[in-house]
Amino acid sequence: MKLPSISLRDNLDKSKSDFNIEVGLRYDRGFTLIEMLIVMGIVAVLASIPLFIDLNSYRGYAFRSERDKLVTTLQTARMYSMNNINQLPHGVALYPADHLKSFVFFEGANYAAIPSSHVVTDVSYDLAFGVGSPPEVVFSQLDGNANYEGDVVLIDTTRNFTFVITINHEGAVSW
Repeated sequence: MKLPSISLRDNLDKSKSDFNIEVGLRYDRGFTLIEMLIVMGIVAVLASIPLFIDLNSYRGYAFRSERDKLVTTLQTARMYSMNNINQLPHGVALYPADHLKSFVFFEGANYAAIPSSHVVTDVSYDLAFGVGSPPEVVFSQLDGNANYEGDVVLIDTTRNFTFVITINHEGAVSW
């Protein structure tokens, strides 16, 4: 009596075909329209979140930049006065009538004293000065004392945010 011959290869081929039939693998590939729309909607929502965050942080950056320009201009005027550059006091005019939306660095006892010595710094962001802020700050020669003691209040009109720059009687600018 002869036994039937069964090879390993036959068993593997048979198990493969049984597997395909039993599991029912699909060979058609791709996504349905609904799946694509859902994924596109999720991506659109996730992509729009940073847009709102970036706009607000950009406005904050622009406001801080204008604040830093004003502080630097005030400190420069004080330094020029203390170093007695051109043997004149120096100051900063805040939004003068002839240069609206600007800080103006000047030489002399007041803004109108020597018009040719003005350095204008334009303000590119929408900000205003609070009530009680001086129209100009002048620092005296050699000692750097200021003609104004108090707060210069910057108002971010876009975000309703205020920032205070303090000038003491010795002319020190702190923020």
